[in-house]
Amino acid sequence: MPDPGVITFLEARLALFYLLQRAYAAPFPADLVPDLAETVKVYGALLDWPPRQISPAEPERDDPEFHRLFVGPGRLVAPPYESVYTSEDGLLMRDSTLLVKAFYLEFGLAEREDHREPPDHLAMELEFYAYLQAQLLDAYRSGDPGQAARWLEAQRRFLSEHLGSWIAPFSKRVIEGSRSPFYASLAALTKVAVAAEKQALQALEAILPTKEEQVHDQPV
Repeated sequence: MPDPGVITFLEARLALFYLLQRAYAAPFPADLVPDLAETVKVYGALLDWPPRQISPAEPERDDPEFHRLFVGPGRLVAPPYESVYTSEDGLLMRDSTLLVKAFYLEFGLAEREDHREPPDHLAMELEFYAYLQAQLLDAYRSGDPGQAARWLEAQRRFLSEHLGSWIAPFSKRVIEGSRSPFYASLAALTKVAVAAEKQALQALEAILPTKEEQVHDQPV
């Protein structure tokens, strides 16, 4: 039977990453900031984080700032694309873009027609990572250790190969270049949340059976 404590942990983690995805997809609604702050509080307590403060959002200031930071027009303060931070020339649509797309396809997600951004946009990577978390939660709830291990391994790979490889320099640009306390605090939170995933995955590995354990448990 699934452990309620593990379910709470997985649900809080999923809620945080869905809210982070929302924050980089479009200007963040001020009325969602309390939800984000509460999710940070709950998940931070589960991971033994120090308190993470989210500055209040002010739409008149923050909506234009979202565009200045991430969208344009003009030179972006913090381009939200993996290839900018992982390619030698710092440009869009490089090898990492294609590798991210291939990762999505490997796990059954075709490119959506409503997505106008390249697949290595931060909002899309966070959305995909949250999708992997949701699949792990469903597998754990249904008592399917094989699928749970599959989705856990997918998260580990995506974090190592993509999301975790560039979030620190991206967040640094936002923190140093933002005129908005909200977006500066959001970037700091994003950096901490992604970095903490290594700890979260290690904790989950201690709970969920490994692939080797599953093989040994199978009847001969």
